[in-house]
Amino acid sequence: MKFVLALSIISSLMLSACTADQKPSVEVKVSDYAVTDAASLQSKIDNLNKQLALDYQQLKQQQHIAFSDQSPLDVMNLNSLHLHAVSATSLKPVKEEYCQLMNSYFNELYRLGHFNLNLLDQIQLKHQSKTALAPHFANADAFYAFALSDYSSYKQAQQIMGFGCNLRVALSPNT
Repeated sequence: MKFVLALSIISSLMLSACTADQKPSVEVKVSDYAVTDAASLQSKIDNLNKQLALDYQQLKQQQHIAFSDQSPLDVMNLNSLHLHAVSATSLKPVKEEYCQLMNSYFNELYRLGHFNLNLLDQIQLKHQSKTALAPHFANADAFYAFALSDYSSYKQAQQIMGFGCNLRVALSPNT
C-alpha cells in the first residue's frame, strides 16, 4: 500500500512539474498590426525604432555597469548592435532583460511586416539594401535569418555577452 501511495505521489509531482513550465499562448490579432498604406507602415516601424532607442538607453542607464559603451544605440543601423552589447561578466538577470527587450523589438517588427507583406516593398529599413523585404517577412524562419544576418548584429551581441536570447521562440506565432 505504501508503495502505491509513494508511486502516485511521485507521478503526480512529475506531472505537475511538466505542466508548470507551459506558458499560456497569447492570440495575435492581425488587426493590431494592419495598416492602410505604406506611409502608415513606415511610420509604425519608425515609431518602433524610436521606442527601441528609448528603451535601450533606459536599460543602459539602469544597468550601466553591464555596458562598456553608454552612447545611444543607432536604431537606424542595427548592424552596430554588437558595439552596445551587454558584458559577458554581467549577471544573468541583466542578460535576460536585454534579451527580452531585443526579442520584443524583433517580434513587433516581424509582425508589422508579416501582416503587411503587400506594402513591405514600398518601405525602406534604414541601412538596408534596396532588395525586396517581403520574402524576409514571409514567415518566422525567414525573418529569423534576416534579423540575425542581414538586418542586425544581434547574433554577435549574444556571442559577446555569452548568453543566447532564443529569438526563434520569441517569433513563434502564439507569443
